Order: sequence, then structure tokens, then C-alpha cells
Amino acid sequence: MKHLIIIFTVIACLFGSTNTLAITKAKTSKQVESLEYDVYYHWGIIWKKAGNGVLSLQEETTADNSKRMHGQIVGKTLSFIEYIMAVRDTLDCWYTPKYVPIEFCKKTNEGSYKAIERNYYNTSYKGEKIDSTTVNISRWRNKKGSDSKSYKVQGAAFDMLSVFYRVRGLDFSNTKPGTTFRYPVFAGIKMQWMNVKYIGEETCKLRNGKKFPSYKVELAINTKGEDGAPLHVWLSKDKAHRPLSVIIQLRRIGAIQCEIVEK
Repeated sequence: MKHLIIIFTVIACLFGSTNTLAITKAKTSKQVESLEYDVYYHWGIIWKKAGNGVLSLQEETTADNSKRMHGQIVGKTLSFIEYIMAVRDTLDCWYTPKYVPIEFCKKTNEGSYKAIERNYYNTSYKGEKIDSTTVNISRWRNKKGSDSKSYKVQGAAFDMLSVFYRVRGLDFSNTKPGTTFRYPVFAGIKMQWMNVKYIGEETCKLRNGKKFPSYKVELAINTKGEDGAPLHVWLSKDKAHRPLSVIIQLRRIGAIQCEIVEK
């Protein structure tokens, strides 16, 4: 079920007073995008809808008139997946217009398991260049209680949502196929490295027959020197670099595929 969470299977889940955010409330907010997705289980000729979701982005203005971005994934599992384990999660991230994370929150509701994870980023600069980032992580789980941990890394640090926005902000038109970018990503209270490999330009064909010129990238978490099962992502060639399709192969059989809903 982790793959469903990574690929847009999320919906709001409230936990009372534990839900308080450290980030200041926005003075104004303007919607930048709202993208709908369908999630499928694919094995051979079998296509079974397993979930749907919305990826949204807001441009927020704070009390001191500075700008920040607020990305969110909201969705849910459907169909036969509900009988295996209903997933209702929410992922939120806030970052600067230059893709520097400020805060991340993941609320998990998977069957009887509930959890809240938060990352607080304190970024240090040398002039305009990022020097290092201190990441303070707190986690609450209904079956195991609370824990926390702090890390310090060189340069910027990311989470499973903000790294997607960072990748979408890359200039692929001036990137050579085969080029790999490497980012420190925090999931739970662990730091892992994500390798992002630019495959090249490719036509993305959706199940409804629509075709889009796109950039194909491969995202893989590096664990103990080896990359895990990669996510293959097709991003639109327009300025927004919208995620058009996302595919991950499952360990045993089949794959999970997420596609944008084009109306």
C-alpha cells in the first residue's frame, strides 16, 4: 500500500489538537493549479481503478508580505482496495518560490493505523547560496506514541512531496538525457537519498488515447547503495511541468499507474 500513498492516494484526516501547524497562517491565498488523477492497478490486460486524488498548489502571502507555496495531495482508495485496506492520508508541504522547503505534514489513516509526521526546516545561507539545513522531525503514532529526531545536511533537504515540486522546477530543455540529480529526502524519521534521472523527451499516451509531449524522469530511493523500485514520471513540456502519468512496478505482480484526468 505504500506505493498508493506515494502516488496520490490521500484525503484529509483530522486528529484534534494534535493537528496544530507551526507555520503561520496566510494573509491571502491564490490557487495556482488543481489537478485530478485516477489511480489504477495494472497487470497484463487487467486495469482496475484503485483510487483517485487531487494535487493542488496555492500561492500564499504572509503577514510580512513574503510569498510561499503550499502544495497538497488529497485523495482516497476505491474499489477492491477498500476491502484490503482503506487509505485516507493527507500530504501538505510549504516551500519558498525557489523550492526551499519550510514545513511538511503527513497525516496517515490506513485501516486501524493512524499517524502524524511533521518536518520543520531551518535553512542557513551563505549569501544567496544554501549552506545547510537543519530538519526537526516529530512523529505521533496511535500504536507506538511519539518520537522525534533532528538532522543537519549540507544544502537543501526535502520530503516526499516537496521533492516532486523541486523536480518539476528543473529546466529539462537544457538537460542532457541520462543526467542524474540527487536529493536528501526525509520519510518518517529517516533520511534517504533520492536519485532523479532525466530519461529524455517522450510522447506520453494516456488510457483515453490523448497524447502529450513530455519529459520522462525516473525517481528512485537509494538504500544501502542500491536504488529501490523506481517511479517513472512523465511531465508535460509546458512551463507547469504537470505530472501526466506516474508508474511504479510492484514487487510481485503488476504495477500501479496514476494518470491525470483531462476533461
